[in-house]
Amino acid sequence: MGGWSSITDTEFMKVKALAEDARKACEDHDPVTFHHSVRVAHWSVLLASGLVGFGASRLRRLEITAMLHDYGKNWVDPAVLRKTGPLNDAEWGEMRKHPELGIAHVPVPIDYVAPEGIRWHHKYYNGGGYPEGDVKGVDLPLEARLISVADVFDALSSKRPYRVDHPAFSPSEALEIMRNMAGRQLDPALVSMFDATYRMECERVGGEAGAQTLQLMSVLGVEIQRARDILKKIIGPVDWRSPLRGRPADHVLKALISKLERTNLDRASAENIARHVLGLPLEETFAKEDLAPVKTLADSSGGTVGHHLEVRLILKNRERDPSYLKVVVYSGRLWLCLSENSDDAIEVRLAR
Repeated sequence: MGGWSSITDTEFMKVKALAEDARKACEDHDPVTFHHSVRVAHWSVLLASGLVGFGASRLRRLEITAMLHDYGKNWVDPAVLRKTGPLNDAEWGEMRKHPELGIAHVPVPIDYVAPEGIRWHHKYYNGGGYPEGDVKGVDLPLEARLISVADVFDALSSKRPYRVDHPAFSPSEALEIMRNMAGRQLDPALVSMFDATYRMECERVGGEAGAQTLQLMSVLGVEIQRARDILKKIIGPVDWRSPLRGRPADHVLKALISKLERTNLDRASAENIARHVLGLPLEETFAKEDLAPVKTLADSSGGTVGHHLEVRLILKNRERDPSYLKVVVYSGRLWLCLSENSDDAIEVRLAR
């Protein structure tokens, strides 16, 4: 793509809205990667903003490109995307088609993306990876190398069904793995820059926990707004002071949960958000007898961590263990479950 002609604010917002719709459709097809493309876009832009030659218009193209880097997965069998454990050769063959498919079906005007960034984001710095092609090192488009670094970091630090023994790595573990990939899979200079960028972002948001939840704090707001939009389609105009307006609560609640469950939410999370939007009583996710005492600043009384409020709970009852990114109810409010680990007890971090 020659030149990097100017993209106005109005143009950018219109195209970004199209990219957002496409990204959401892709996540409906592959819920495992919820908000993955949002985070990849965020990290890609942060990393590129420190490079010479990335003016506002090129950064905007990069953001849209990164949001759409996995769009081609819409044409990959969902059973392959959600498979637990390693893929076989045939499944890998299908998975490797998604970069080319993403370009073939790009859902925004092509002038607003860097298509080679999508095509080569799984191509290794040493020439390995996919798709096939004799391109490596600095001959790889810079957009592809940037997205690749951001993509690998988020994939490592997010849960993935194919990593049965270690579903998600901590950010520090992910960075160490990436350092070992430098010069082979990833551009070594960009890995070093990403390390520094990540540490600066940790300082900005007040610590690793805040950085881990970057871009995730919008989840509650996004899903609540989605529920409100769906409710309008179910019952028409809504008075938010009295959403049900005498309608039977059970019928409306069931319909709303059903619609929300088809998007990014499991049933329990969908019910919690639906009850919140309808103004119905919320049922606590954790029984008092299931909680063990905690002894940290951000304990069960809550504490501010970076840019959000965080609560740390210790659960004694493993059957009540919520999975990552569930929406739960604690102290009468909605919270996003951000982490858990299994030991003698279950440690859960909630944020809002």
